[in-house]
Amino acid sequence: MRESKCCTTSYLKTPKTKIMTIKTKLLFIIIGDDRTGKTTLQKLLIEKLCNVTYGRLPTNTGLNINHPEIKRKYQRISFGNRSYQEKRNDYGTVEEYFNNHFNDCDISFISSHLVLSDVEQMIINGKRRFFNVNGIFFSNSIHYSPLMNGQISELNWDERFLVDNPLTEENNINNQLNTIAENIVDLLINRTKIS
Repeated sequence: MRESKCCTTSYLKTPKTKIMTIKTKLLFIIIGDDRTGKTTLQKLLIEKLCNVTYGRLPTNTGLNINHPEIKRKYQRISFGNRSYQEKRNDYGTVEEYFNNHFNDCDISFISSHLVLSDVEQMIINGKRRFFNVNGIFFSNSIHYSPLMNGQISELNWDERFLVDNPLTEENNINNQLNTIAENIVDLLINRTKIS
């Protein structure tokens, strides 16, 4: 009886193993009107995650993540810097912003004033790009505008983070924001370990 070719060992090949990378794309939308700490927080995050210091932060910047505790599958991070509303004349609609200006990285931070329709469109556009979309709410903003922050919180977020950023003396603001930035870095370290 003749042996079938499909059963002989000479025809069996070991498949090459391909490592599959599974990760969560993370978009954080920092919510608050002027002077809540959004821009300073982004500068501090860049210093801690990328070892880059800016005097004036450029808009929609993508950078390499250099933090030793962030998993290597998360290589790039972007920062919108200015709130969408401050650059609306340059960006156009929220969708045009995402199509033409947004820097799509593994982890991205953008910011918005308390404009419900804009934030809702940001969430939709982020999800269309397969991001888990997370809201970062500042307690000082909630103190001044509880109703609008509450309405924005009701939107279709994947997660909401409440940053305790109480009103403080001018000389304590940077220390307070530095502590917040350290906490966000810790959050990112934990998230990148499990996703």
